Amino acid sequence: MATPVSSTPQRVCPHCATVSFTAGPRCPACGRGFRRHTLLGVAALLLVTSAIVLGGVALLLVEFGNSLETELDRQVRSVQDGFDDDVRGLQRELREELDRRLPTAPSGP
Repeated sequence: MATPVSSTPQRVCPHCATVSFTAGPRCPACGRGFRRHTLLGVAALLLVTSAIVLGGVALLLVEFGNSLETELDRQVRSVQDGFDDDVRGLQRELREELDRRLPTAPSGP
């Protein structure tokens, strides 16, 4: 003997977990809809993902800025050292040239 098939489906409310035999769009126990609203969950997940990505990009930019600053400082120091050496060399050459061209002062009256 076959069991009779009910024309109304068995549904479980996602909010109150009540099992009911209804074809309506709302739970007879709590009055809320049978469908879950996933928009809030997706929005929260999107917000967390965006925060993580933006935090990572900010961290990468800070690290890039620090490495760029270090490299620029190294290059500036190298150029300054080279310039200082050139100035000292010019001073030495100028003194030697002046010593060669100017007569020595007499030692006595």
